[in-house]
Amino acid sequence: MQKQIKILLTILMALALAVSCAKNNPNNPTEDPNIPPDNEWVNNPNFTKLQKTWQDKDYNTSKYVITDNKFDSLYNDSVSYSFDIKYINWSSDTAGIIYGQYTANSYSQEVVGKYYAVSFKDLTDTTVKISGAYKSGGVSATDTLAEAKTTFTEAGGYFGVYSDCTAVTK
Repeated sequence: MQKQIKILLTILMALALAVSCAKNNPNNPTEDPNIPPDNEWVNNPNFTKLQKTWQDKDYNTSKYVITDNKFDSLYNDSVSYSFDIKYINWSSDTAGIIYGQYTANSYSQEVVGKYYAVSFKDLTDTTVKISGAYKSGGVSATDTLAEAKTTFTEAGGYFGVYSDCTAVTK
């Protein structure tokens, strides 16, 4: 019986070592750095608050539609630009930057397939402030998500003007 226990413990030890030394260690992923592991950003408890249609208070022709995986900027109910959400950097429970890959842009079609960002702050159940990334002399899109994360930041001067928005009730 003791021999069987020793063999079982040896197997368990080998298995534990194999798992802890795995190439794709979840604490140090080696997969594509442009795709966040397990979309951890969706775990923020306020993510569902963000998923709404938001009306710009100053420009009733402008709306923003945020779903679990998509951001649409609308002008007169037509898509101005749209991107698939790839990552959200939550700086607090009520603020962050949404990074995504353009799927449409009626003003600059050459950026489709590239990456962009939109900042939000002061998120409540019914209000939010939204700012698209813009800086005079800056870039309008990047080639990779990793580059977007380092380029489109508040410290980099890309989010200076925010629109006050309210949730649209259906």
